[in-house]
Amino acid sequence: MLWWISGGIVVVALIVLIGVALSVRGRLREFDNAARAMQARLADGQRRVEPRLLALQQTVETMLPQLEAMQEKSLAMQASRDGGAENS
Repeated sequence: MLWWISGGIVVVALIVLIGVALSVRGRLREFDNAARAMQARLADGQRRVEPRLLALQQTVETMLPQLEAMQEKSLAMQASRDGGAENS
């Protein structure tokens, strides 16, 4: 009699385990679909943004000598002001 009860408990536990495993499998499939959709959107966004970033980088590189010259000019003006204030 005890074997029947323990066997029944094991069978019920296996049925519950199989049900839970199937449920988890379905949710994992949904998660996989969502992850694939997000990866596709990310790749599309990267493909769209990359040319703009390259253009921005080229613009910065062309402006860099101009900005360096302006910085040197500003430092020279500041140095001349500071030197003139010390002499007076």
